[in-house]
Amino acid sequence: MLALYDRFERREAAADGRRVERTDHLTRHVGAPGQPSWIAWSDLAGADLEAAIAGEVGYWTALGQEVEWKHFARDAPPDLLARLAAAGFEPEEPEVLLVLDLGAPPAWVGEDAGHDVRAFGLEGVEDVAAVMAAVWPGEVAAFRERFTNEVEAAPERTRFYVAYVDGQPAAAAWAQASGPASPFLGLWGGATVPAHRGRGLYRALVVVRARDALAGGYRFATVDAGPMSAPILQRLGFVQLTTTTPCVFRPPRP
Repeated sequence: MLALYDRFERREAAADGRRVERTDHLTRHVGAPGQPSWIAWSDLAGADLEAAIAGEVGYWTALGQEVEWKHFARDAPPDLLARLAAAGFEPEEPEVLLVLDLGAPPAWVGEDAGHDVRAFGLEGVEDVAAVMAAVWPGEVAAFRERFTNEVEAAPERTRFYVAYVDGQPAAAAWAQASGPASPFLGLWGGATVPAHRGRGLYRALVVVRARDALAGGYRFATVDAGPMSAPILQRLGFVQLTTTTPCVFRPPRP
């Protein structure tokens, strides 16, 4: 499963409106100025490690763009995370990569979600933004711009999900495919307005997205989970594949 994930979700993943650059040792997704960029896959075993990392520092410094190098615990060589940190890639809080095998889905995938959850294309961005404004107000503008660009570039790959309470957006998430060949569907987000927490809205969003993933022919649903969501997902039957650590490089300002 990890080998499949590395291939379809990292090494060969397409990018929504981003320039994809592949070398022998890594894959870059380069966003427009001000938009997120990341190094999706790397395998530096056998490479000149110092030269490779220094090359990325130089590349992103010359471009003047922030980049996230997503480090997976199985990435080679074993001391890569420490070397990235030493080179100026700042490690953020680790997450766990969880997966649900939809080849034998648990019974809850077919259950009613128990809440008013609706799926949208680009027309759902504003209701998702309304939830974001209550949870992460400083990120709303960047969120709106990012997803407008991504959905316009590949509308078939992103669906937004909003849970409503009394007709108002109360929780939101999205599902995103990395390309038509991948057996994985990524489940992202899952923010709930503080006044509506503890009502099962996060679980309802997972139920509906997993059901849609199964109906869409995906074999696996995946989540990069933090400490709050991981226990909920593991109780639902998601299992841990590995751990990941986002490492962010911010080039010095001229």
